[in-house]
Amino acid sequence: MTKKKINNFSKPSRAEMLLLEKLYNSNKFIELKAETKKLIKKNPDVPALYNILGFALHKNGELNKAIIQYEKTLNIDPKFSFAHNNLGNLYKELGRYEEALSHYNSSINLNPNYAEAYYNQALLYKKMRKYNKSIESFHNALKIKPDYFDAHFDLGQVYTTVGKFNESIESFQKTINLKPDFIPSYSNIFFTLLYMKEDKHNFFISLTKQFISSQKKIDKSLLTTNQYEKKPKKLRVGFVSGNFCEHPVGYFLLGTIKNLKDKNLQLVAYSNFSKKDDLHIKLQSYFDSWNEIGDKNDVDTINQIRKDGINILIDLDGHSAKNKLSIFINKAAPIQLSWGGYPGFLGIPEIDYVLGDPYVTPKREEKYFVEKVFVLPNIWICFTPPKTEIKIEELPAIKNGYITFGSFNNFSKINNEDVIFLWSKILKSIPKSKIFLKSSVFADVYFRELIINKFKKNNIDSDSIIFEGRSLRKDYLASYNKIDIILDTFPYSGGITTFEATWMGVPVLTKKGFNKFSSHETESINHNSGMSDWIANDENEYLTKAIKFSSNISELSNIRKNLREKTLKLPTFNSNLFAEGFNTALWKIWNNFTEK
Repeated sequence: MTKKKINNFSKPSRAEMLLLEKLYNSNKFIELKAETKKLIKKNPDVPALYNILGFALHKNGELNKAIIQYEKTLNIDPKFSFAHNNLGNLYKELGRYEEALSHYNSSINLNPNYAEAYYNQALLYKKMRKYNKSIESFHNALKIKPDYFDAHFDLGQVYTTVGKFNESIESFQKTINLKPDFIPSYSNIFFTLLYMKEDKHNFFISLTKQFISSQKKIDKSLLTTNQYEKKPKKLRVGFVSGNFCEHPVGYFLLGTIKNLKDKNLQLVAYSNFSKKDDLHIKLQSYFDSWNEIGDKNDVDTINQIRKDGINILIDLDGHSAKNKLSIFINKAAPIQLSWGGYPGFLGIPEIDYVLGDPYVTPKREEKYFVEKVFVLPNIWICFTPPKTEIKIEELPAIKNGYITFGSFNNFSKINNEDVIFLWSKILKSIPKSKIFLKSSVFADVYFRELIINKFKKNNIDSDSIIFEGRSLRKDYLASYNKIDIILDTFPYSGGITTFEATWMGVPVLTKKGFNKFSSHETESINHNSGMSDWIANDENEYLTKAIKFSSNISELSNIRKNLREKTLKLPTFNSNLFAEGFNTALWKIWNNFTEK
């Protein structure tokens, strides 16, 4: 529904229509329904009123009743394009996609300049995984309405999904031009940059400065004074995240928090999104204090953190979804850290430290960080193995008679011309070998065909590629039993997938990274797992090592039998050992602060 719909019809008085418009703009849909019904009694032949009533019913969740009203609109005026668009939205919500598409098409045919209908059509095509059509519809909407913010933003997300990263960044930059303070636009660009091989450091720094300057600082008179103890018996440490749940952040955090609980720390959680799964409940039991901040504004959140006397506040999300960077920009706590959830630096001066290790944040690359780099002794993070026992089975090559390579990294990491070119060279070098790709998107034929076509360009046919979609976590981990060797992606290497493969006894072949935290993660995991030989210096050595390791079935089998047991004692999975170093680091950071 738009204001035009209300104002185009004159039978009801102007005052009556203005009242409906006011209720609509105020999202008072119950009142809108009641007032529209009154007007229909007086004006039963005005199609716009039935459309408005349908919209109000739709917003109130009375979907079947809304359909009836939209259909009444079209019975009176079959050319009422707004009703077709609204009916399309309703059918899309019900999952009746073909009917929705038919109504969007009717709306557009009746009103070719209706940008919102093109936009809604684009969203539908996105749901249907018809990404090329989605992109086309977004562009049609933007031809009509070049400053259509939502269309630019959602188009950027579609471009990211299909691996068109430059186009994605361009779309998000247009949203920044329209709304310079909109954090998700910056976050989407920063995440997209992690997938790109080009050195975009100068662009990153420039955009970071723009991001910081766009965020209006909160008036200090609205904020309470920090109430922390300078020399506490127990350091009060706050953790901020929207991912205290079955999510990589949750999987990493669980063992560490459990072991930190017994240190001289007070652990306080600030949860920006409440997802009540088993991991959420388990994590909550390990914190000394738990706070839900999802519905709080920044002023109230910062004041709570300050009243809680937090000494060190840790951001676990970075530029990922559900982040609360806005409170860090306003210096909620005296010391602020970035750790765990975002593989890079944030470029925010108010964040004092990024926690790294000798491999993900090598000394030569510290110059790229705005924040100080605090190097943890072994590894930047520790993975919590699942409680469920998942048996490691015999090396699949013994039964299959060929090597099965694999990658469980997300589609955007795999969908890279250089990665697929190198993997294709490996497959061609090792007779009968196959590659097993697992990601939630591979349940969809669109994504399978996209990858198949990229391999075909390198003379690898579809028979050499095995796809698998989403699984429950236990089944997902068990799928590593189908793989002999994991091939890591670049420039954005594996993180949680490398930890999981290692725990399942599957070695991961990786390539040394450059200039990006995200390019070094598997490098660090392998070093800390006693698997340094599985790190290649460049693409030629990556190929050489793939051939060499594939030829030694006995050694692969030996690795498979022993890797889990070996790494459970190492920093990779030993959360007690990791927590010791983490606790020491927090106290050192605090003492450095108080001694100044």
